[in-house]
Amino acid sequence: MHDLLLGKFLFVLLLSGAVAGTDIVSAQEKTDASDLMHLLIDCSKPHRGLIEAKLTIPVAATAKGGKVSLWYPKWVPGSHGPGGPIANIAGLQVHDVDGERLNWRRTPGEVYCLEVETPRGTKEVHVSLRYVVNQPTTTSFGHDCFFAGTMGVVNPSCLLLYQDGVDVDEQQISVSMRLPVHWQVASALPKSENDAKEENARSFRSVSLRTLVDSPMMLGRYYRSFDLVTDTALSPPHTLHVFADNESEESISDEVVKKYAEMVRQTSYLLGSHPFDRFDILLGVTDSLPKNGLEHARSTFNVLPPSSLKSVSALKGWDRLLVPHEYLHAWCGKYRRPEGMLTSDFHTPKDTELLWVYEGLTQYLGELVEARSGLMSDDEFKSRLLVELRNAMNQQGRQWRTLADTAAASHILRAASPSWGGLRRSQDYYMEGMLFWLEADARIRHLTNGNQSLDEFCHSFFKAQRSVKQPAPFDRSEIVKQLQSVAPFDWDGLISRRIESFQQQFDPQVASLLGYSFEITSEKPKIPANTFRQRSGVDLLDSLGLSISSSGEVKNVLLDSPADKAMLAPQQKILAVDDHKWSEQRILNSVKQAVQGDPVKLLILDHDRIKPVQIQYYRGLLYWNLTRDDSRKDWLSQILTPRKN
Repeated sequence: MHDLLLGKFLFVLLLSGAVAGTDIVSAQEKTDASDLMHLLIDCSKPHRGLIEAKLTIPVAATAKGGKVSLWYPKWVPGSHGPGGPIANIAGLQVHDVDGERLNWRRTPGEVYCLEVETPRGTKEVHVSLRYVVNQPTTTSFGHDCFFAGTMGVVNPSCLLLYQDGVDVDEQQISVSMRLPVHWQVASALPKSENDAKEENARSFRSVSLRTLVDSPMMLGRYYRSFDLVTDTALSPPHTLHVFADNESEESISDEVVKKYAEMVRQTSYLLGSHPFDRFDILLGVTDSLPKNGLEHARSTFNVLPPSSLKSVSALKGWDRLLVPHEYLHAWCGKYRRPEGMLTSDFHTPKDTELLWVYEGLTQYLGELVEARSGLMSDDEFKSRLLVELRNAMNQQGRQWRTLADTAAASHILRAASPSWGGLRRSQDYYMEGMLFWLEADARIRHLTNGNQSLDEFCHSFFKAQRSVKQPAPFDRSEIVKQLQSVAPFDWDGLISRRIESFQQQFDPQVASLLGYSFEITSEKPKIPANTFRQRSGVDLLDSLGLSISSSGEVKNVLLDSPADKAMLAPQQKILAVDDHKWSEQRILNSVKQAVQGDPVKLLILDHDRIKPVQIQYYRGLLYWNLTRDDSRKDWLSQILTPRKN
């Protein structure tokens, strides 16, 4: 049969626990631990919205029948939570080597684990999977599968089962793939010697299960590639793989490609070494798929619209951040990983409390590399800093939930809350983590009079050989020790205060350390509208304690603020200001005029009730602002200066 020509598929079986009176087959009992698993992925009909897959694994023969436990990846790396998209499976059958169908059931209380009944003498099990692509989701978006028009993304974890007890660094698996006619595929997976013997089939050399799950595949009809490295002594080869909706040469501008090459160069200077021998940046340029991205050890997966990649000036906000952020994760998160997040399987719960390093440090380094490579100007970086300082000052959830807890509870905070989101908090370890690492950089420069910086910390902490095979774990104590070795200071106490303690209000000391003043002024900050995470609508949080959408809907209210004392709440609608129909300018004028002694008068729609509200506030428009302090050294400019070596 044609399937057999592509290879014999060996599957991974799992064990959940002893069952009275039944033989249980574990990974350790396999007769030959070197036996390969095999996976065939059939993407030849992408328009149907289905992927077919076949898997096989050798199983130790038993004297009598038994049960084998199979896990579907639950904690997929990069997702920071138990969100493997198992609900998207639309067909699963298990057979023995003779083609006899085997019964299976889920382990009680664990939907990700299947128990398969195996007869006496079973030596291998074959599994057929059918997977639905393009499903709506809030938890697995980055590691799901998507197809639209002439391109697609396949994350192997969606199509995998593995045996309970298997070590994902030891178990090897080979992969074959069927493609649509004239399509190509890019991945960090190494191609096999037999690759491309058939026009629409691809095969890859065997890798560990960890490497497979960490190697997304991007495929499509219209494909171009770019080499980003000219000096392989400085950096190993990097390839930018671009898939587009059509064959237009304008899917990405040469100017943007050059900036991505400079991103690679500046990252080499910043970090000093590489935990890989080559790197692949997978970039889908399309309006057919939503914007998306996820980090990996030897590649990154990114989807951006064509409008963002037509020039460097068009690449703004989240779109500009995506590729550098996911790229820096190859060091921070993939190579150096929090000890509690490094397990030998994909179902053991992870301790995510150190995401303020995994994601927070990556956020800082990614935006730093944006600036140093010329993707972002110094003024744009300062606007980003101001945005995050203002957001942090108005984050009241810190009074009951530490920043460390936003990391520990990461997977339940991914979805935004439309009501009182600031009190619940979100994944704040990203941006406030970034502020912590910017402060650490500034402190090191202060403490050493500019002779050391966070660059030196990065050189030491991320030091690696290009032949790295597995992640290197770290814990909190190593972070403290490494910072201490660069610049002696009470880093343990700083982490405790900034990350692990309840706070009445954010401490913006980072601004003064950088050579700036951060204070309340009557001048509205001049922040470009396309700045990432800039508040939209009418921002009166620093005065009334209130933010409002352009249509008049109340978005956020600060507790104990004038707006809160007037009993305003999110999702109420402002219909009128001072006896006039709602408009943005009218409420701004009303706040200005309040200095004369008149309260701000509003007409509110609260569910089905219309009621008048008076806000007792008389200080006029006020805003947190960031200005240069000429009495202090401008460390921020030095931080943003591109490295030469």
